[in-house]
Amino acid sequence: MNNSWDENLRISLSSNLSRRQFVQSSMAAGLTLTVGGEARAGGRIDGDSLIRVGLIGRDGHPGVVLDSLAKLPKIELAAYSMGGPHDDASWIQDHPAFSKRTQVYDNFHEMLDKEDLQVVGVFMPYYENAQASAAAVRKGIHVLSEKPAATTLDDLEQLESALQSSGSRYSILLNLRVMPVFLAARTAVAQGLVGEPVLVSSQKSYKFGQERPWFYQERRTYGGSILWVGIHSIDYMRWVSGQEYTRVTAHHGNKAHPSTPGCEDHAGLLFTLANQGTAVAHLDYLRPENAPTHGDDRLRIAGKEGVLEVRENEGRVTVMSSRGKLGELPLPSAIDFFASFIAELRGQGSHLVSNQEAISITRVCLKARDAADRGEWVSL
Repeated sequence: MNNSWDENLRISLSSNLSRRQFVQSSMAAGLTLTVGGEARAGGRIDGDSLIRVGLIGRDGHPGVVLDSLAKLPKIELAAYSMGGPHDDASWIQDHPAFSKRTQVYDNFHEMLDKEDLQVVGVFMPYYENAQASAAAVRKGIHVLSEKPAATTLDDLEQLESALQSSGSRYSILLNLRVMPVFLAARTAVAQGLVGEPVLVSSQKSYKFGQERPWFYQERRTYGGSILWVGIHSIDYMRWVSGQEYTRVTAHHGNKAHPSTPGCEDHAGLLFTLANQGTAVAHLDYLRPENAPTHGDDRLRIAGKEGVLEVRENEGRVTVMSSRGKLGELPLPSAIDFFASFIAELRGQGSHLVSNQEAISITRVCLKARDAADRGEWVSL
């Protein structure tokens, strides 16, 4: 491998590729994924103004918003709405982001009616995410939601319609994108290190824990593990490889956790890629409780000129290329997911998930779940 390629790769990995650079590199490598995180001009927030944030519910990972919010300037947690009868406000009152000015509400409709908010974080039981997000969007509020965006295609279409008629910025917690290993992998593929991706495969394996929230009992309220667990790997396969999916078939079931029948503890998915390549994803809640980490995320991309492998819990990205065996790649710094969302709203940066991507990856997962339920191929 020549020294100039090595130097260019290290430079690109040490700083995020611009959207234009990624698109240009992707075209050269045969990649097709549209990237972006554009803020609509009408929804921009002045860089010197105070941003008032509301939080709805506590399910999933609200710390992504709260922990970042507590450290950012000119922003405050203005209000918190409980997510339902199973919720209370005691947990958030102890968080550094909570202040004497933070108002607490029993339901999000009242909060949205009474508070002047610029941003809302949505962390409801998963089947209610779409309703709360759409209500905020219709008021012109920017939304960062826990995934999935919706648990039915009908709810997703209603949310998409609300977004299309508003100036709101919308994103979901595809926060594995900001991890150094996936940033490095995406940059390497965009630089053409493995050539055109042909076979993409991923793993997500989680500990189940001692118990899960009440809404895991039923598919109607949980939505399915392809939507909750699989969405991350289905997204980073697409995001890193640059290849869109065209059809999917899948299988899922519950074999080890009968106390939560609505929650599948394993699934396998097979995709056809737009370039006629193949993608395979498998996910499970079968990781032993004595394992050293809660999760084990992996990604492998085999292309026309090499193979790239990611092991997230080891913090490693390795590459073998026809340009020469490279071994382990250098990693860039991690990105604060919520801070990048706020920075874009202020016109000071670009968030990694566009409105369109948040909706489209949810639609892919919903159709993959349908494919598993029916045991059929489904077009995407």
